Formats: sequence, C-alpha cells, structure tokens
Amino acid sequence: MNEVQSAALMLAGVTLAFVAVVFGVWWLRRPRTVPAAPRAPRVAGESRMPKLSRKAKVEVEPIEISASRLARVSGKAPLQPQAETDYDYRQVPAPVDEAAAVEATLEALASEVEDEAHRIEKAEVEAVTLRLVPQIPLGDAISTNSWLGGRPRLPAGMAWPQIDGEPADFLAQIDCASLPPALWDGLGPREGALAFFIHRRGHQMQVLHLRDTDAALSPPLALDDPDGWFGPHGGLRFGDLEPFAVRAFPEWPVDLVAVRPGEADPRVEADPNEVGAMLYNRSYDIADPAFHPFDWGSMTAMVAILETRLDRLTINAVPMPGASTEDIVASEQRAAINREARARAAEIIAIVRESATRQAFSTSDATAVMAALHAIHWAKTVHRIDPETGAEVHETITLPLTTHRADAHLWVHDYQTILFDRAKHAWCANPDSLSPPMRAFYEPYWRDLAAREMAAIGHEPFRYVHDYDEDRDAVLLELPTSGLMSRMFGDCDNLVVTIDKSDLAVGDFSKLRVQVSN
Repeated sequence: MNEVQSAALMLAGVTLAFVAVVFGVWWLRRPRTVPAAPRAPRVAGESRMPKLSRKAKVEVEPIEISASRLARVSGKAPLQPQAETDYDYRQVPAPVDEAAAVEATLEALASEVEDEAHRIEKAEVEAVTLRLVPQIPLGDAISTNSWLGGRPRLPAGMAWPQIDGEPADFLAQIDCASLPPALWDGLGPREGALAFFIHRRGHQMQVLHLRDTDAALSPPLALDDPDGWFGPHGGLRFGDLEPFAVRAFPEWPVDLVAVRPGEADPRVEADPNEVGAMLYNRSYDIADPAFHPFDWGSMTAMVAILETRLDRLTINAVPMPGASTEDIVASEQRAAINREARARAAEIIAIVRESATRQAFSTSDATAVMAALHAIHWAKTVHRIDPETGAEVHETITLPLTTHRADAHLWVHDYQTILFDRAKHAWCANPDSLSPPMRAFYEPYWRDLAAREMAAIGHEPFRYVHDYDEDRDAVLLELPTSGLMSRMFGDCDNLVVTIDKSDLAVGDFSKLRVQVSN
C-alpha cells in the first residue's frame, strides 16, 4: 500500500469517527419518559378496590359546548386543533456550538490528510527530471517531435525570430505533449512545442510556445558567428582545420527520457574529450572502408588536408652535428622515401580534383584512391626510451600514407576529424548516405560522445550557476558544450536557461535567466 492509499484510509476513518460523535451526542440528549412516583406502602386491612356508592347514581347526559362558546365564557381565543403528523425519527440535532466544534475538528483532520497527500505528490514531482537523448540510430521521423539544432517548425507565415534586430540562433524544439506530467512540479504547458532561440553572440533568449508547428523554416543566413556559439568536434573552430568545418548545426532528433531516483541515467559523467583521445592514441588505417570519403565534398577535403601536410615531410637529409655514418645513411634514406611519397601523392591529388569537376562520385573510385594512397609509404624518426636500459633510442619507421600512429602523426587524424564532422551532417539528413562500415564505426562513437554531452530539463544544474534558487527556479533547458551538436558555450561549459516557477505556471516566458556555468 502506497502513501496516497494510506492517506485515503485515514480520511475514511476520520469520517466514521465523526458519525460516532454525532450519534453519541444525540443519544445523550434524546427525550426520555419520566417514571411514575412509587405508591405508598399498603396498610394492613386496607382494600385496593374502589369504594362504590350504595345509592343509584343519576346519569348525566354529556353536553357538547363549542370552542367559540367556551371562548365567550372564558374570554380567551379558541384553541385550534393540532394537525396530525407522523412521528419524526430523525436524530435530535446537537446544539449549534457542539456541531460547529465537531465540524471544525473534521475539517482540521481532513485538511491534514489533504496536506499529506499533496506533500507526497510534491515529493514525487520534484524527483522527476528529463534527459534529451540523441537518437542513434535515428528513429521514426514521423513520430519524432523534439530535436536539437537544424530548423525549427514554425506556424505557417511566421518570420524567423529576431533578437536585437538580428536573426536569432535556433537551439532546440521540445514537444510539450511528450513532457512527463510531474516535470517542473506539474507546471508549464503540456501541448504544442517550446522553441528556444538565442542571440548569435549574447545571452538574450526567446522561448516561444507554439501551438502550430507545420512548416520547417531554414535560417535566413549562416548563424556560425566567429564570436558566437559555433564549436564543432575536434577543434574545427580553430587553426588551419577551421575552413573544413561544415558551417551549420546538425538537426539531431532526441528522445525525452524521464529519470527518477534510483533509475538508470543515460547521461554519463565523463570527459567528452576522452572519446576522441582513445581513437588518437591507438593506431588505425583510413584504408579501412569505415574511413573512406562518401561524396565529393569529403573527398576533396581529404586531398586538401593531405596537400597541406605533405609540406611536413622531411625531404632533405640534414644530419645532426657529429652524427655517425649510420645516422647519415638513415637520414638520406628517409629523405628519399619522403620525396617519392610527396610526388606520388601529388599525382593522386591532381586526379581527384580533376575527377570532381567531370564525373559523379562513385564509391568504387573512392576505394581506388584509398588503395593508391595506402601503397605510398613515408618515413619518420621516432624517439623512445629503452625499458631495459633507460637510454633514449632513435628509430626510423616507415608507414603507409594512410596509417595513423600517435607517435607518427602526419595528416590521417586531421582527415578523420574532418570526416567525422561531414559524416554526422550527412547522416542526420539521410543515414543511408553513409556506407554500412562507416555507420558501424561512427554510430557507437557518436553514442558515447552524446552520453557525455547530454542536454537536460527540469533538474538541478549539473554545474554551478550564480543565480539559481531551487525553490524559486525551474530549469527550462541545459545545453552542455557539444562537439556532436557543434556548440561551444564559454570555455567548454554549459548553457543554463531558468525561469521563475510562478512565471512558468502562467506560461510567461518573457523573463528568463540565461547563464553559462562555471
């Protein structure tokens, strides 16, 4: 039996107790018959029989006198005959003061039971939070009504929202009908959708409660302001990789998952950078079909980053001062290998660029290009510590041009970072645009990353924010910095949007607090 059922039984018991009190009051105050006085004791020889006259008694005829005549004689108004009524078996009412006291007692007990029920309900309400779990793989597009990034669905004819005269940056759209009833203490809308827009470079925000969500509206311009919230995975926002980033935010459907105390939480408390670091620290080869280009955009980006990295190959033998003959020979061999690698790679780069302008993309052509690159080798000197002697050892290694090693990083991991970014955008638009080997590799990768970068609603902020009161505020949305969603807030922090519960109760989204956690 749960606490709500216990409270209901308590109320039933109080009602029965009240009935018993009223019955007791009536019983004590009911009308009672006065007993006759006891007869005097019988005297010896006394007879209880009535004494009769021995003379005959004159019969007197009864005389009927009307009530009006009696009234004239007595001078009083005539008596009216009492109407015949049935006996009333209803309980004799208790005096007014006692009834009021009993009623007050019952109301107090009922109020106590009601308060207890509300307390139980409130405890259950406060415990419910929500996680926005990215769909990987994607679910049914027809039944998906909540997502991060991409395009909002606005009422037909509605213009793109603006803040301070500029097009706002769209963050998320949440289906209110999918929100748990207990979320936000039961406050807030449960129909339509909430669309979140933020200033491109500032903390001003608009949250729109939309009843009609018919048409998907594309942004009027690229909202990837250099001083704004754009920040794709792998450092594509900075350095010489920045030109290769897709200047958009992927439209990523999410499932709304309610979490209560003791239940499994899909969110993982871990550093998102660990996922990419694990891949960087292990050896892999992009000749594997999981890393092949999937369209001309990814193919031309691959040869462009390769071309910039070929300049890092050592093509001239410059021995260290005092080098031994063996070291001088090894240096000349490395330079020769790298000169050949650079020349052969330049030929492939030219072929790819020419083909991109003349013919449609083909997966077989991509396979051929990757096989040709894998056949090219390059050389590098690596330094390591001998575990037995502790001495520093210099070693020349030769690798296929498509192989990555953490101690021999040339261009492969940079290409994989670019491919990661392009693949996620293509996959969100159409998962079938990626090959099965690519999906088999990237979907688990994205799933691990999403668990560490998961957005949430209706919880206590994951990180400290200056202006937050648990009793006053409700968290409308918390968005962590996410390479998967191409978002960066502050120094890899979280964007936290809160609202007064009183405003949420009446659907007033005009007074929001937008903060970046510390």
